[in-house]
Amino acid sequence: MTTALKKNASSFYAKNAFDVDAFVPGKEFAMSDEKVKLGKQLFNDKILSNNSTRSCASCHDAKKAFTDGMAKSMSLENVALARNTPSLNYSSLQHGQFWDMRKDDLEGQSSDVITNKEEMHGDMQTILGKINRDEKYRKSFSKIFTSKNAESWQLQNVLASYIRSLAVFNSDFDAYMRGEKSALDEDQKQGFNLFMGKAQCAICHFLPVFNGTVPPNYVKTEQEVLGIATDGSNRKADTDPGRGKFHETVTFLQRSFKTPTLRNIAKTAPYMHNGGYKTLAEVMRFYNEGGGKGLGFPVENQTLSDSKLNLTEKEMQQIIRFLESLSDR
Repeated sequence: MTTALKKNASSFYAKNAFDVDAFVPGKEFAMSDEKVKLGKQLFNDKILSNNSTRSCASCHDAKKAFTDGMAKSMSLENVALARNTPSLNYSSLQHGQFWDMRKDDLEGQSSDVITNKEEMHGDMQTILGKINRDEKYRKSFSKIFTSKNAESWQLQNVLASYIRSLAVFNSDFDAYMRGEKSALDEDQKQGFNLFMGKAQCAICHFLPVFNGTVPPNYVKTEQEVLGIATDGSNRKADTDPGRGKFHETVTFLQRSFKTPTLRNIAKTAPYMHNGGYKTLAEVMRFYNEGGGKGLGFPVENQTLSDSKLNLTEKEMQQIIRFLESLSDR
């Protein structure tokens, strides 16, 4: 069995400690440099959309840690959709894609986006026809997969392979954990201690990936019910059912969402699945109050503790300074 943590890794913080192939749907989907290169080309090519006006990169900007900087994703008709565009950084190290985890892996995620009429409105067979008529693309697929023409699963796989390559683990925090003691300042170190202790962040955001994929075996990714508001004023509860949409009779999944990574979070504002929280300071204040239930919202299935954290303004700023150290260099 392929394990996420490589057996020869010297520590959780070693540069190549994790094996993204532990999260692929089968051995034929294993990542390679050739797949990554081709996937990057296609990720940035508008050939994947119905009218050739949008690429994956249109909504996942590398400069913004593969988000778009807007509260809500925008449709092809420039209408706001229901949720915020999630970062693709480190999404390879989780089981469950999209905020509601409706797809198990990145292959399923890529085809869902391409064929979604509000996002790219593409037809896989039509797209494959265009790819196979392009001599360079057809030759690249043929070389990688030894097939005459590109197939649907192969297109999904090269896109997923590129996304898997985005987990690079080269932040200041990583440098510090590998012995570069000047990489973090005193406020960031104190912020880390608060993150692990008083603020209880690490209860849901597991080190070193800082997402909801549970160590040490990394075979499960958790979802949480936070009871968030529609925006940072915390006056009105958000009613998006999240995973509950697909499990209407399961009470504990109502309004539950995937626990995403906090790596590169300083680059991915606004926050939460609805993009309602503009700054990390707003996010910290929400958690400091005990989430939605602590704020008085009727969230009986909240998984986040509703006890106030009693963090001071200085302590919240120190945690934010620590989170800034998780940005890849």
